[in-house]
Amino acid sequence: MAGSWVAELLPRNAYQAAYTPEAPIIGFAFESQVGVHAFGTDRRAAFRAKPNGLAYVPAGCDVYSSSGSGGEYLKITLVCEPSHSCRYAHRFSDVIDHLAIAAAHELRRHLLSNDRDPLQCERCVQALEKQVASALKTTVATPRARSWMTARRLRLVDELIEARLDAKVTVQELAGTLGLSAGFFSRAFKAAVGKAPHDHIIDCRVSRARRFLGSTGLDLTSIAHASGFASHAHMTTTFRNRLGVNPGALRRRIG
Repeated sequence: MAGSWVAELLPRNAYQAAYTPEAPIIGFAFESQVGVHAFGTDRRAAFRAKPNGLAYVPAGCDVYSSSGSGGEYLKITLVCEPSHSCRYAHRFSDVIDHLAIAAAHELRRHLLSNDRDPLQCERCVQALEKQVASALKTTVATPRARSWMTARRLRLVDELIEARLDAKVTVQELAGTLGLSAGFFSRAFKAAVGKAPHDHIIDCRVSRARRFLGSTGLDLTSIAHASGFASHAHMTTTFRNRLGVNPGALRRRIG
């Protein structure tokens, strides 16, 4: 918590939640997620959240959400006096915004760090607030490339990556699954989830390794290989770059 906001990094777990927030909430999905939700109504609908999607829920909006597997999620509650992003009464989700992606990933690194800097965290939260305000005030046409990457196609890509994550996964293979050229697939995928396919695959490797750190007794070398990293050292370097912490330290914290 930093005075005007509270940030929570929620791990990938099954969940069921129903609440009415007293303050606005900014959300950011680091991973794909499937489940059922409802906002401001009793009518529940199935959802499939995209990775790197920005979300916003205003104060007073009834929320129900459940998922059998969940996904790592950043939840920021704005416990401040209404600011530029707190004035709006409608919600959104699954907005792909490159500045928000950068701010959310940087904030996660700070939250996972043992030496987190409150001022840097505050800067990231302010950047996310700014992008929420921009998304609420701006209507942007969906790029053609993004519209190609439907929920069904994203699901097929996720399934192939998960099945092949401990081996070599190529962009050509992913594109072939959808009957697209590698070039067009790469453009459509990045437009849809905010990251290039190769970058997303690395995120998936990190996510699997983090799950193994907390749920298995495997040594770090075995976890690295099971997650598709070339070596323990490769995994450690990637963790430091992406999360700001090495696997061993993260395992000790989880334990």
